[in-house]
Amino acid sequence: MTYFRKFVFLLSFVAQPLLASEISGLFTVDMNKLFRSSEFGKNLISTNNKARQELQNENEMLESKLLSEEKELSKQRKILSLDEFRPKALEFDKKVSIIRTEQGEKEVSLKNKARKEESEFYKRIYPLLYELLLDRGGLVLIDQRNIILWDSSVDITDDAIKLINQVLGKDIKSNLKLLN
Repeated sequence: MTYFRKFVFLLSFVAQPLLASEISGLFTVDMNKLFRSSEFGKNLISTNNKARQELQNENEMLESKLLSEEKELSKQRKILSLDEFRPKALEFDKKVSIIRTEQGEKEVSLKNKARKEESEFYKRIYPLLYELLLDRGGLVLIDQRNIILWDSSVDITDDAIKLINQVLGKDIKSNLKLLN
């Protein structure tokens, strides 16, 4: 009889995860993984990374150009009088300050654009997540970042990624038009 109780006890642990998703009204999803692993999200990330790299290249080119100008200005300092040199130095400092401000604004703009696109991505997928939740008979969907422990049988992240890829696909151009 004790073997039978042990068997039933162990069977309940094995069967519980299988039944959990069928009887659970609560499901989980990894929102970060949806963005990082769906084709649409990966394309947004790639596009934003390319834009950041282009800005970095532009910054390096400007830095090189300004260093050359600074060296030339240093050479002129030895030749020119203080009255002749001071306006050139002030003009150079002003130019550097303007470039730093402009490049900083470009960086902030890129970050804001990336945040906006990520936010719009989530807005676009919420109806898909709701559809998936209803198909599973769920009532609540919780981001895994807000959970301490959960049974993996209630995780619908991979199915959500498949649905996002089917509906939104890879076509970043049409999706970006919809985002803007």
